Amino acid sequence: MRVKSWLKNLFVFCPIVFSLELFQWDKLMEAAVLTLSFCLISSAIYVFNDINDVENDRKHEIKKNRPIASGQISFPKAWVLLVCLTIIGLGIAVLVNIYSFLLIVAYVIINVLYSKWLKTKAVIDCFCIAIGFILRVMVGGTIVTAGVSNWMFLTVLALSLFMAFGKRRGELSSYAGGETRTVLDMYDLNFLNGIVFMCAGLTVMFYSLWSISQKPRLVYSVPIVFFIITRYLLLVFKGRAEADPTTLLLSDKTLLVSCGICGIVMLALLYFK
Repeated sequence: MRVKSWLKNLFVFCPIVFSLELFQWDKLMEAAVLTLSFCLISSAIYVFNDINDVENDRKHEIKKNRPIASGQISFPKAWVLLVCLTIIGLGIAVLVNIYSFLLIVAYVIINVLYSKWLKTKAVIDCFCIAIGFILRVMVGGTIVTAGVSNWMFLTVLALSLFMAFGKRRGELSSYAGGETRTVLDMYDLNFLNGIVFMCAGLTVMFYSLWSISQKPRLVYSVPIVFFIITRYLLLVFKGRAEADPTTLLLSDKTLLVSCGICGIVMLALLYFK
């Protein structure tokens, strides 16, 4: 179920935080419920991916230890788990509102297409990952008054593409187009270097413009965001971005602490005069 990856689902809280509605109890609870829904659905998707990729995972030095690939969980049990997680996750979402339910259904469809076909298409694969983050934010936007702003959309898009292409760069550096991910044969290291830098720059630029439009003094959080992006870039080019972004975040104390500080500073600048 990859509980560590649930950290990605905190993107659901972005709209409620930046719309200054975080301390409205009813909306806070709705955001928490939708985050739980995404945790269950994303876990179901991971189970589906592991079932679909079991043969490739068994050839991978690390992935061969996953429960399905290693034989700890049988295929019938994995399918039962997948169905239960999906039903409960979608059921929780529909209790909040129909729009969040439909967006999460779209998330499921895109990820099934990704797992079965789109992950073998260069560039499209990374945009599918980015869409997953955007849908998380849009689901959070269904419970706030103003919805998702244009700058928030662009910032999340650039950030998610930065992480996705950074992961591909790490994989290509490590495996040189190895056996377990055929899409790597379609990528070029120089292309990935350029696109990673471009997305990093766009993330900082979009966030800077977003912060100024949201609340002028939020601009003081930009240097921290710049530091976080720079630190992540360093890890990418040191060959540590092969892992999932959440694993990378949790494994690097400097990155983790700086993200924590950034969150505290953002909340202080947004909510305290």
